[in-house]
Amino acid sequence: MAKILVLKSSIMGEGSQTNRLIDIMLEHRKDQGLQDDITIRNLAEMNLPVLDLEIFQALRGAENVNQDIQQIVALSDELIAELKNTDLLVIGSPMYNLNVPTQLKNWFDLVARARQTFRYTETYPQGLV
Repeated sequence: MAKILVLKSSIMGEGSQTNRLIDIMLEHRKDQGLQDDITIRNLAEMNLPVLDLEIFQALRGAENVNQDIQQIVALSDELIAELKNTDLLVIGSPMYNLNVPTQLKNWFDLVARARQTFRYTETYPQGLV
């Protein structure tokens, strides 16, 4: 049994071709007899915060941050724990204006944390997940 984390980032909801492709992939695994533990995160419905200086500094360990920022750091910790506890990450990403959806970028900003999901080496950043 694989632990699968599915990220749906389309703002189109049920009308999304990207979400339909994810559903087909998951159904195909089920048809193969695989019994997966699936967690689906609909990023378009989560209203993830946009990275700003205050959030950036808090994610890097700044102290004396307000309660709203503490909640964002706690959310980041939760998303990172979820990512680390998964065997397979499925990212559903349509293209809007020649880029990934803002919702997916916001998720990346919350899980890309030095010393937790990557580290800096003398030559290049190195992934830890």
